[in-house]
Amino acid sequence: MQGQPLDEARSDGFATPPPRAVACPIVDIHTHMTEPATNHELVEAARRYGVTRLGAITSLEEGLALGRRYPGEIEIVARPPLVPSAKAAPRDHRPPEARALEMIPRAAANGVRIIKFWFAPRIRDRLDFLFDSPRLDPVFDAIAAHGLGILVHVSDPDRWFERKYDPAKYGTKADQYPMLEHRLRQYPTVPFLAAHMGGDPEHLDHLAGLLTRYPNLYLDTSATKWIVRELGRQREAARVFLRRWADRICFGTDQVVLKDSDPVRYLVRYWVHQMFWETDLVCPSPIPDPDADRTPMLRGLDLPGDVLEQIYWKTAGRAFAIDARPAAHAAADPTQGAGGG
Repeated sequence: MQGQPLDEARSDGFATPPPRAVACPIVDIHTHMTEPATNHELVEAARRYGVTRLGAITSLEEGLALGRRYPGEIEIVARPPLVPSAKAAPRDHRPPEARALEMIPRAAANGVRIIKFWFAPRIRDRLDFLFDSPRLDPVFDAIAAHGLGILVHVSDPDRWFERKYDPAKYGTKADQYPMLEHRLRQYPTVPFLAAHMGGDPEHLDHLAGLLTRYPNLYLDTSATKWIVRELGRQREAARVFLRRWADRICFGTDQVVLKDSDPVRYLVRYWVHQMFWETDLVCPSPIPDPDADRTPMLRGLDLPGDVLEQIYWKTAGRAFAIDARPAAHAAADPTQGAGGG
């Protein structure tokens, strides 16, 4: 399949999804939602593309508000306040690990299943400890005790290590993984979801080794530009890998809501994901990619139906008990109950 579908999709702002290759629920386990922002535009784009459950990475309080606004459609992925935001209480001078520990039982009591940690290389600019620090042991103990899972960002694209990161400050890419492996060994009953194909879609052999050694490790497909670029560059190897490890992979996009209205931003990313996983389309990517050396390309993987179903919803259900059944919502009015958000 060549590029004509892109022209057709672009003509109506990607608002008309192509027919799906499989008829099944879809869990987008990795999005970022906050207030004030255009959450209703992301929710409407998800509905159009058959996404029945959105994993919303946000604070616990904002996640609960989103759940009330969009009942049955939001899976809160609670972000502990290790690095306090501008909205945090100004007189909360507790150590970051104490703030995080206080949140865990409240999150569990409110039905949260996944706790998100951001420990990309740049965390070194914001915290004086890493993911494997003993300071966080009580937090992980609480997560394990409450039967929760973990979503963690541990690494970034090869090109960032080549072009942006000072290795004296941030380390090499290989330096990012011992802290993840330490936690995987320490908490074998806790499911860990490593964001953005484990932060290493460039090296599928490395990911296969991690998945083989750690049965509690899962990957998500989020970070649209990065995943499409790197898996599309090695299509046959990616197909083999995804077929082999489908029961350890969850679908995610890394959609980030904006403060200002831009509905096409959300629609085009869902279109790209659908075409990438479900078809063999080869065309220029409609999403700018500053890390691409040339025109960014979409090279579809055309995965089999059983693999798509496993990645789209079955893995999330088995590993994290996420109910993918569609919610009863008023799709005709995407802003209903949204307060204009």
